[in-house]
Amino acid sequence: MGLSTVDIFKHIQAEGCITLDDAQLKKLQKVLFGILLDIISVCQKHNIRYYLSGGTALGAVRHQGFIPWDDDIDLNMPRRDYLRFAKLFAEEMGDKYWVHTPDFTENYNLLLGRVRKKGTSVKTKEDFSHNECGAFVDIFIVENTYDNPVARGFHGFLCLATGLLQSCRKFYQDRKELLKLVSDRRNRIIFKTKIAIGFCVSFLSVGTWTKITNRCNGMCKNSATGYVVIPSGRKHFFGELQPREDFLESVDMLFEGASVKLCKNYDRYLTALYGDYMTPPADNKESHVFLAPFDLGKDLP
Repeated sequence: MGLSTVDIFKHIQAEGCITLDDAQLKKLQKVLFGILLDIISVCQKHNIRYYLSGGTALGAVRHQGFIPWDDDIDLNMPRRDYLRFAKLFAEEMGDKYWVHTPDFTENYNLLLGRVRKKGTSVKTKEDFSHNECGAFVDIFIVENTYDNPVARGFHGFLCLATGLLQSCRKFYQDRKELLKLVSDRRNRIIFKTKIAIGFCVSFLSVGTWTKITNRCNGMCKNSATGYVVIPSGRKHFFGELQPREDFLESVDMLFEGASVKLCKNYDRYLTALYGDYMTPPADNKESHVFLAPFDLGKDLP
């Protein structure tokens, strides 16, 4: 039995969860697109590398914009660029946004960065423990990893092991709320197994496990190796391993009419994530779990 809950959370339909109607989804997409444009403006100003990630990259290639049912925007950013971005964006856009990172934000406890718009409320299953819950764009951190296969395997093992323990510890912290989201027997077994593991490692706080895992993810400091990886991605370490020259060089593409960056070999990247990515799924559409209160504010970008 696998313990990954990424796909489970993409398809949950539980009492208390908010299902967006078409008008709400379109408004959310407009708000997210406005956040993306602000992020791109800061990246261009300071020569910070970014690339569309996951379903957002897929949307750019297949739809030249959002996948019609998509309710988020994801970016990839090399660690060195992401650290600069977090500091500069907070300085220049702090009146409009919160910037959450595993490096600097207390009680955040995710292994990716998140830019959240003030004056809105888009609460997810990650937000039981803090109140800065605005509409968000996720930033996945691209890490260096080793050319030596033994060292790379050890790096991958550390990232997977500490990442699992961090996730389980957070499940234990949020166990009451999370168990309300699942009724399916198999999914409840997975949730309860992760909660039990989380209890066993609860001698350390969620924040401490997050810092340990974040350090393991970024342990390779050599920016000249042949490989990079996104340990916090949906396919985890070995499913998110890419050649550096394919992944950290970019091509331009249109997304909702705006020029954006994708990794050079986006075909390899998207195939690894989705298989035949140009064929839309018939009945496997993904969405986030949104919780009350859900409020996108009055002003659209």
